[in-house]
Amino acid sequence: MTLICDKCNGKITKGSKFCPHCGDPVDKKDKPLSEISIGENYAFFEFGYSTSQSYEKAVAICSNIPTYTVFGEGKNITHQVTIPTTEIDLLINIYDLIGNWKSSKMLINGRVRTKRDLTYYGLGCFRTMREAPNWVDYCYGVHNETERNIWGCKRLEMPIYPWGGGWLEYGALDKEGIWHFDKRRIKNELKARIQSVELCPFLDKDQIFKTIDCLPETINPRVDKNWAYTHEYVMQNGEYVTVLKGIKPATQNLGYIIPRENKDAPRWEADTNTPVVASKEDARESQTIEQKRKKAVGVSYNSNPSGEIIQGTKIEDIAKRDNIWASIWLWVFLFFVALIVFVKIL
Repeated sequence: MTLICDKCNGKITKGSKFCPHCGDPVDKKDKPLSEISIGENYAFFEFGYSTSQSYEKAVAICSNIPTYTVFGEGKNITHQVTIPTTEIDLLINIYDLIGNWKSSKMLINGRVRTKRDLTYYGLGCFRTMREAPNWVDYCYGVHNETERNIWGCKRLEMPIYPWGGGWLEYGALDKEGIWHFDKRRIKNELKARIQSVELCPFLDKDQIFKTIDCLPETINPRVDKNWAYTHEYVMQNGEYVTVLKGIKPATQNLGYIIPRENKDAPRWEADTNTPVVASKEDARESQTIEQKRKKAVGVSYNSNPSGEIIQGTKIEDIAKRDNIWASIWLWVFLFFVALIVFVKIL
């Protein structure tokens, strides 16, 4: 097993008792090359001799880095260096110098990568984030309603839109008008999207999945004022009727869903008094309701044979049920009032 000297970062071949470069005795402080070169959130560069004009510059830059190692000589020489992915500008600079050489390769987290991985995807976004005034606001998309999210990564493209939609539609309404989240589908969607940004040094996968656990299993917009219903028009028995479709936020402060142990996250508290500002999409939707009525065909229910969860609960049905209970309580109240008056008369 090849070791790296803790004194000079030189390469120590298997079985050696001393570093061949500085003479330091081999001990437990000398770490295996595999542990240093390739690890999570580290980029590993390797290149050989080249006649390129950039060769001397590449060697000069890499030789200043503590993890730099070299073995062989002449045209058989090999240079290796390991750099944290947080040093994105340095990674790009080195790649621009050696990336086109046949002898060069770049591994990040143990996989061969290209220039696109440095300038796009997670690392590209990380590079932009460093220039933002506040990384928390940037990653959580605090100041942009199309990017505001509870996951801590706007590049996952799973925000909480003020008008609903997106992953907020992953679930269904039951007969009582209560929304049931499909957390399995949400988790699978996040896993798929994480792959495109997995190189970001700030990406916290564990935190993302903890946030899923913090999502409420159910939401009742009639009780929880942080949420409201979305609705649509469908044709039923030859007439257009209004039905509940799903849920949308009724407040801008949904950060209460974010796990409390995530101290870096924005502290959006639950709020029943702060309404969401109507977005352009909401305004556009209200202007085209009549068009939807004219174009709608068929009933867009997501039926469930068990009858337990039905997406497309009629608003009229819920209103009728609420009115019936209100009437019952009114009659009970009047009965007790009449009883008290009768007792006093006697």
